[in-house]
Amino acid sequence: MNDQAPDSSPNPTVPQADNTAALSKRFWAFMLDAVFMMIALIILMQSMGLLDPASSNDMQLAQKELQERVNALSDSQKSLLAISPFIIFFVLHGFLLQQYGQTIGKRMMGIAIVTLDNQKPTFLLLIVQRYLSQWIMGMVPVVGIFLRLADILFIYRADRRCIHDHLAKTKVIDLRIPASQGKPTSIIV
Repeated sequence: MNDQAPDSSPNPTVPQADNTAALSKRFWAFMLDAVFMMIALIILMQSMGLLDPASSNDMQLAQKELQERVNALSDSQKSLLAISPFIIFFVLHGFLLQQYGQTIGKRMMGIAIVTLDNQKPTFLLLIVQRYLSQWIMGMVPVVGIFLRLADILFIYRADRRCIHDHLAKTKVIDLRIPASQGKPTSIIV
């Protein structure tokens, strides 16, 4: 006869699935975003007369010609050129970041930026804590490149979060993997 009390422990909880985006998806999302940014910058520079497709194959001569063209720009055109990467970033990605926590590349790769509890972060949080921190790190003279490199290399840690993810208390998830089995994330694709 079995004198043991019936097992009164609660049912086991549904195991959590790791929905962190794969490094390869983050890499290709970054590359896609970089390509879109470069295309937009080239179009802007072309419209300002800075790029001449018929220019010399001599790189030093082409660089000198470009510098002369930039020097010939008005002060307002130089200012526009200086802030154009930020303007282009917001034109390309602002709506998607605000609505879905995604850039164009992230959307194409099926990944998104979320808070640590899988919610869509506020637009202000994304811009100030996540992107502005990256931009400022990159602008620090001499060591900026090393700060950005350290930021990126953090992705190889167990939690696969960069420094800018830690600052913003965000992570990047794969939207095709539910946060837990049977419970999809709150981000809409």
